[in-house]
Amino acid sequence: MEYTLTYNHQSQFIEMFGNHFDECSSKVPLSSLCIINPSRPKDLDDSLSVSFIPMERISEEGEYSTFTTRPLSEVKKGFTYCANEDVLFAKITPCMENGKGAILKELSNGIGFGSTEFHVLRPLPGVTTSTWLYSLTKLDILRKDASKNMTGTGGQKRVPASYLENFSVLPPTIEQQEEFAAIVRQADKSKY
Repeated sequence: MEYTLTYNHQSQFIEMFGNHFDECSSKVPLSSLCIINPSRPKDLDDSLSVSFIPMERISEEGEYSTFTTRPLSEVKKGFTYCANEDVLFAKITPCMENGKGAILKELSNGIGFGSTEFHVLRPLPGVTTSTWLYSLTKLDILRKDASKNMTGTGGQKRVPASYLENFSVLPPTIEQQEEFAAIVRQADKSKY
């Protein structure tokens, strides 16, 4: 189970990292700060137990309970690959607008496969943290902008990977991100 990005977290995030919709010459594409939709390693054994992550198991608050496990051979094709510390971002309407997403932890053998309706954002060690990436994707302003950039028709609209890849952000320092993560953890502890 992960934390809920409350209004206070969003305010703290914008205070610490700025509004990513403000014009600024030092912005960089999000794809330079994380791997978007990473490829599955080729050397995994087909009998390896991995976590299976259907859309309905992820809440709008970033919470989930234990996932079922399946052998890699059953899920390696037709599902989205992910791993511990990756951030899930629901790309299909209405899940995206509702805020479905999570930071993954405690996956079976550190690996998961889930709905093809997720984009996966993988932090780069020493560059970004899962907490910062997840918090960015939970910002109301980002989700409203993403909904304007969806492709497809009717109930099958999706945020394309190119939207996330090209989304311009102010690059935060790793120290700022770790400070923010500590604030979020402390706030969550006091909540319970």
